[in-house]
Amino acid sequence: VPLKSARPVEEAISTAGGVDLAGLTPELMLTQRPGVYCAGEMLDWEAPTGGYLLTACLASGYRAGLGILTNL
Repeated sequence: VPLKSARPVEEAISTAGGVDLAGLTPELMLTQRPGVYCAGEMLDWEAPTGGYLLTACLASGYRAGLGILTNL
């Protein structure tokens, strides 16, 4: 897909929606599907553009990874 131009920064946000945090354990495992973990933009949360979104994605991935190790 050829890039014609960049969009304004006001439009550069993540989309809303995703897995409801109420359906997850503290380790980010789905309560209805044991053994399935969610992280990053799979989760229903919003963050401002920039390093915040990336940092939150990495942090939730780390948290899910620790949960996996704990439950092995």
